[in-house]
Amino acid sequence: MTILNRIRNGERHLTFEDLKGLRAEGYIRDSTLDQRDGFGPDIQRRNIQRFAESYGLALGDRWYTEFVSGRSASKRREFRQFVADAKVDRYDVLLVDHTSRFGRKQAECIRYKEELQRVGKTVVFVSQGIISGSDRDFLAERINETLDEQYSRNLSRYVRAGFEQKFDAGRAIGGPPLGYKTGKSPSGRGAWLVPNPRTMPALLVLLRGYASGTHSFRTLAQELNAQGYQTSDGKPFTESSISTILNNRFYEGKVVYHRGKPDEKVREGVHEVPEEVKQLWLRCQEVRRARRAPGQVSPRSRRHAVYPLTGVLACDECGEPFHGMTIGSHGYRYQRMAHSWRRCGMRPRSFSAPRVEGEFAERVLAGIRLDAGWRTAVLKALAAEGPQPDHTLERRRIEAALANLRKQHLWGALTDEEFKAQFQALERQRRLLEAPPPQALTPNLDRTAALLQELPALWHHPGVTAEQRRELAREVFAEVRLRDRRLVAVRPRPAYAPLFAYALWRGPVVGGARSP
Repeated sequence: MTILNRIRNGERHLTFEDLKGLRAEGYIRDSTLDQRDGFGPDIQRRNIQRFAESYGLALGDRWYTEFVSGRSASKRREFRQFVADAKVDRYDVLLVDHTSRFGRKQAECIRYKEELQRVGKTVVFVSQGIISGSDRDFLAERINETLDEQYSRNLSRYVRAGFEQKFDAGRAIGGPPLGYKTGKSPSGRGAWLVPNPRTMPALLVLLRGYASGTHSFRTLAQELNAQGYQTSDGKPFTESSISTILNNRFYEGKVVYHRGKPDEKVREGVHEVPEEVKQLWLRCQEVRRARRAPGQVSPRSRRHAVYPLTGVLACDECGEPFHGMTIGSHGYRYQRMAHSWRRCGMRPRSFSAPRVEGEFAERVLAGIRLDAGWRTAVLKALAAEGPQPDHTLERRRIEAALANLRKQHLWGALTDEEFKAQFQALERQRRLLEAPPPQALTPNLDRTAALLQELPALWHHPGVTAEQRRELAREVFAEVRLRDRRLVAVRPRPAYAPLFAYALWRGPVVGGARSP
């Protein structure tokens, strides 16, 4: 009986040597407290890699990674993804650094591990040397799960007690809001929230703007961004950030515990609130109440800076989008495309918007060329796709070859290098057999070709507004990726993909960049 069949049959006497040659993927979960306790993502990754190398597992490059806290798995997208991938047989072994990374709720952990075992998958906690479900590690696994959940419950209790104590002392709960920073208390002991001269001007402009009655949340955010102001964490203002400030009774001199819940408590705070800030915040509440009256209409949006690549420009490192923002001082304003995902390692975090737009026009749009033969070639290629061939027998052959390869490796007939080379070759063959997404023949092929050919001229036409350029970019491109200060990839929308493929075949679409 093969090791995979033993796993599917609920084998409870597995050893690490039994896992040699199996396909493995790693799961990494991280939070701020985890980094402090020695569970940072880099540490987890290194531990998993060392384990895979030591015991000869074929470690894939999927790396299910997420940054989330809490006991429940309901908000953990990557967790749910590796469970779904297990059901379609994308790996054999899931490597996790520590039981606490898998979860801190014992009943839920047991349920999900049993679900993985039912589809023939094994979970290994590499730092603790535990194979989930094995008789040898049963007691250690349950003890660690209990300790993990107890730690989480204790931490929650201590945090709640700390918050209540803080509230009883009249101190605000949470980080410094806009206009404030953490400083020393009057007694010289402990942290205190004090006015921040650097961000207080942004708060005053915000409160004055809304108190004037001429702005909605949206227009006020647009005005603040156009003037180069940022939120307390350095991001552009949004309707949500405006709402957060106008709902925060901190600016009224109050502190609130469990806001909006049945046990909500409010008391006077000990923090200092400038009289102008307090009066402006109260005036904003009057404006809000007046606008809730029937028949009241919020002010219309004003003209603001528009960034044509907003919505399509993304980071090639982490996939997160860039957004437009205006910065500067002393009368000078600079438009930039900023990337605010703090866990991404790409630097710098912002780029000149005109430079990025110029590079987009020069390296992407200028390379789009369709000659007179485009229609015949594209229609022929689309028609040739037709029904996808049945590769069932070929897939079975490759699966059998992989199973035989693992046996030879386990028996010592193949070295690790020989196994890895042959395994990768078979995996490439299997990936090639996977059916590509169907390419629909659009009835508007002539229209899409006409727009694509005219796109460079439209982009540079002086009569085309920034809003229209943004709509053009979103019409044609699903994504434009940036790395190391350069545009490196474009992904056209499905309707334009055949034409981009033809242009790439006839000549490069993007000078020096790839076109997925």
